[in-house]
Amino acid sequence: MHLIRPVLPGAAAPRREGVALHVGRTTATAEARVTGAADGKLYAHGTTTCAVLRTG
Repeated sequence: MHLIRPVLPGAAAPRREGVALHVGRTTATAEARVTGAADGKLYAHGTTTCAVLRTG
């Protein structure tokens, strides 16, 4: 997670959006962004890579 700027008290709730970019048999990747609802400014963003494990 990379924090770009603070969300100040009294500000409108930010928009949060997450997207799975790739979901395969053994790995998955995703990204997320937090932007200002009113101004569209970027507040934070992040990416992840996950191992997909079978259960049982």
